[in-house]
Amino acid sequence: MTNISQMTFDHVENLQASLSLDDILKYLTLAGNDFGYENFSISGVPNPNEKIDPYVILCGWPGDWASRYLEKEYVKYDPVINNIRSSSMPFMWQEAALKFHSTENQKVMHEAKEFGLVDGFSTPIYSTHGFQAIVTFGAKKLLLSKEQKAALHLISIYAHNKARSLLPDANIRLEREIPALTAREIETLKWSASGKTAWEISVILSISQRTVEQYITSAAMKLHSVNRTQAVAEALRLQIIQ
Repeated sequence: MTNISQMTFDHVENLQASLSLDDILKYLTLAGNDFGYENFSISGVPNPNEKIDPYVILCGWPGDWASRYLEKEYVKYDPVINNIRSSSMPFMWQEAALKFHSTENQKVMHEAKEFGLVDGFSTPIYSTHGFQAIVTFGAKKLLLSKEQKAALHLISIYAHNKARSLLPDANIRLEREIPALTAREIETLKWSASGKTAWEISVILSISQRTVEQYITSAAMKLHSVNRTQAVAEALRLQIIQ
């Protein structure tokens, strides 16, 4: 077994043996010595119109930054959170910053640097019923090899799953409500996902093109999406359509 494999196994074993969130906090802090990160957090991912506060599972950010992030509702503009909603694989923060670079996005990243959060690595977490979370690591400088990224990916999954299993359900809401779409809305999204135009869908379903567009628009609103493409992606991610 290689050094990094053994190191990863040791960290995973510690996490599995954790009896409290404090244990997980301790073991993730120790893992930072091996991977170079200085701060971390584990959180569910809220819908675009929600605050992140009820979804936070474990916060290892600098206290002042955590307070500012929550108070200013930076979750709305955070490039990392924006990117996590459309990612299935881990990524470096720089990748998210390149994709989401509005004035608001840049402000979040710039202010994070004031607290030593310059570089970072994030892992999206999914469950079979659509629940999404993020495990993210930050540092003044974070250089990770391919093997280290794979190791942190595995550690993230174990840390999240163990932390969730230790939560008192009454004290935190992690499950996002999956929007209730009508059968027709789901049907039109399924055909859209297969590449059919509104006119083609209208022919297939024997309804007017205008009605198809109304169904898609309604579904997009329920999914907090700005267009058909985003609505289809969100419906796939939530497993409303497959």
